[in-house]
Amino acid sequence: MKPDIPKKAPGQRLMKQMPLRTKWLLCAAGGLLLFGFGISVVSSAATLKADPNVAFTRWFIWGLYGLIMTNLGLVCFGQAIRFRVLMDINKKFNKQEKEIQRHIKKVNHLGEVLRTKEDKKGKDK
Repeated sequence: MKPDIPKKAPGQRLMKQMPLRTKWLLCAAGGLLLFGFGISVVSSAATLKADPNVAFTRWFIWGLYGLIMTNLGLVCFGQAIRFRVLMDINKKFNKQEKEIQRHIKKVNHLGEVLRTKEDKKGKDK
């Protein structure tokens, strides 16, 4: 008997249901924190490199780790920018959609007014 395993991980389902604003806030904050942390680790590795008693592998691993964290922060922040652009586009489309719906209501109302006038003319004859 095969166990019933969902096709997507719980985190993926959670992210899909999460509003864009929440994704934007989380990615922006996380990206800035990771970037700052990575820069501080790189600077620590640079101080370790300046000390002649420290082995090459130690400061190299610390520097590599710092660069990875810095790049992860930049990627997260880039995602945050993407989510923000999507938010702005959705806002613009929603505004345009409401304007179009208002225009359609107005045109429908005018059509009804014209039809009732024509009906009255037809009855009078």
